[in-house]
Amino acid sequence: MKQKKDVRITLRLTPEQYESIAARADMAQMAVGTYVRAAAMRHRVAVVNGLPEITRELKGIGRNLNQLTVLANMDRVEEVNLGEATAALAALYNSVQALAQQEER
Repeated sequence: MKQKKDVRITLRLTPEQYESIAARADMAQMAVGTYVRAAAMRHRVAVVNGLPEITRELKGIGRNLNQLTVLANMDRVEEVNLGEATAALAALYNSVQALAQQEER
């Protein structure tokens, strides 16, 4: 559940400072306010390149599995070969592991 944010902090920045912060927020794929809040609270802001593509593929596999489940519940499908889905999930798992190892360095 999202917390309501009622308190506002105003600060003045030079255009160069704002552009620097905005570029970092963009690189972290965050809104400027979210990035500044995370940085101010000393949260670690990690940039993981390639994660949106992996997320998109995982969502696609999830949608396909959901559709197969619906068809199976409707008795329209009796047998499903999930070999390709399993292989795709294994490849995505390996990609996530590689990204995590890059982040640790």
